[in-house]
Amino acid sequence: MGDQPVTKAAFDGAIAALTATVTALTTQLNNINNNINTNNNNININNHNKNNPNRGGEPIPVIR
Repeated sequence: MGDQPVTKAAFDGAIAALTATVTALTTQLNNINNNINTNNNNININNHNKNNPNRGGEPIPVIR
């Protein structure tokens, strides 16, 4: 076999395949990042609700 020269068509095809793969990977990473941000926002909202002493109209607890 040995080394063979690469034709322009083969090179263009490889570049197109690589571009498609990188684009798909970028899309997946963006989706993962959006999910992480959504989860973090939900955690922050839950923590805020848990730490809010006057949530839901409940009386403010007095420690004696």
